[in-house]
Amino acid sequence: MKNRTPPANRIPRLLLGALSTLAALTAALALWTARAEAFAHYAPECGQENLLPLLRKENLTEADYVLIFRQTGLARPGVEQLYASGRQQELLGLQQRFFADAEVECSHSNLFTRSERLTNFRSLVYDVDFLPTVQDGDILITFNGHVFGWRSGHAAIVVDAEDRLTLEAIMPGCDSGICGLESWEEYPGFALLRLKGASAQEREQIAAYAREHLTGLPYSLTAFTESSGAGAGTMPLSGTQCAHLVWYAYHQFGYDLDSNGGFVVTPEDLYHSSLLELVQIYGLPPNS
Repeated sequence: MKNRTPPANRIPRLLLGALSTLAALTAALALWTARAEAFAHYAPECGQENLLPLLRKENLTEADYVLIFRQTGLARPGVEQLYASGRQQELLGLQQRFFADAEVECSHSNLFTRSERLTNFRSLVYDVDFLPTVQDGDILITFNGHVFGWRSGHAAIVVDAEDRLTLEAIMPGCDSGICGLESWEEYPGFALLRLKGASAQEREQIAAYAREHLTGLPYSLTAFTESSGAGAGTMPLSGTQCAHLVWYAYHQFGYDLDSNGGFVVTPEDLYHSSLLELVQIYGLPPNS
């Protein structure tokens, strides 16, 4: 029987082919990652306009709300909140922050995940609250975290707006816990969302439930397996991840914020939920 051992010169060719494939894959992943990082922050395409005449108006038109949104990132619910409390002057500071140049730095959060932060966020404050209308139960979404070119993002629920506290499941190895809202000031882009048609009291109850029952849970990428099928969202959790934590809290009160109904809920699923309304954006396209 003939010896079928490959010729000696074939082994280097196989090795060279494998190395070439690996190099091509590495280059493709690097390009994919670089392309994602180019969209870390959306800068307004329009120019700044004078908002002072609008600050003196008692009744705003629909066109006024659209203009304010495109100049400050504050949507109608947030604008109405500021006007109702006589704080419409804060729109000027939001406008300056909205149009200011953003200096973004990207760094590794872990082996596979990279996150982006503003390096000049302290100079963007302009003596105004960057989230002036935040309330208990509001949801924060950012897409400034990515695995190669896929923007996985991050989500949080506001559990105490007065004390500026959120509840978040941040990353593997860290239990879900209370965080300061000020950390969101460093993101190059974020959205503030609110449950449509719900009273402030109900949203406060959801926030209180999240704080009491969803704090101290291990980070788990398989948390969805405990929240699908019969009895979904009714059993005690052994773990959670950022978007799942938010989804689970609202699910206890009859709201399914998973916009595509998939097995895994992501920040993007929450962002596109028809049950939520936009309150404010920063560094994100207005029509995203």
